[in-house]
Amino acid sequence: EKPAKGRPQRFAVVNLEKVFQEYYKSRIAEDAIKQQAEVFRNSMMRLNEELRTLKEEARTARINMDNIALSEAESRKNAEKKTRQVAEKEADIELYMNQRNTEMRKIVQAKREGIIADIKKEIQRRATAEGCDFVLDSSSKTLSEQPAVLLFPELDDLTSQVITELNRSRTVPAPASARRETPPATDLLK
Repeated sequence: EKPAKGRPQRFAVVNLEKVFQEYYKSRIAEDAIKQQAEVFRNSMMRLNEELRTLKEEARTARINMDNIALSEAESRKNAEKKTRQVAEKEADIELYMNQRNTEMRKIVQAKREGIIADIKKEIQRRATAEGCDFVLDSSSKTLSEQPAVLLFPELDDLTSQVITELNRSRTVPAPASARRETPPATDLLK
């Protein structure tokens, strides 16, 4: 929508990082991602323990190759078998890690996209209601890590109105992580 001819264009700002942190759906998504990561971590611990056990068995099998009480052919065959099992387990772990990392990236991306869509929709609605032609992210930084928006009137900051409206639809109590003093990680925003 174009501004009326002769009407000055109006700018507003929103601290997108703050909106993202304080939007209740961001905290729900963060908790879900942490749960998925914990499942992944537990599975990796189990797989690494299995690998450690196989490596110990392979080491024992190699030591037994020197035992004259056992047949040399059987000892060598057992050592080779254990060595193959170790290599297979290492390959399985690497494949599992790659698959889970890809899956986690997809989960994070999908949750982030949904949250950002909600935020953008509310920013658009608020900007239209306020007669703003442009909305800048006051939390963004330049390549030299300096604020991209250096100065703006407090009156043109829509951050608190956007947060209030986004959180208005929350019908359940905030999860425990939402009540913490420190802000949640903003990795989803990146």
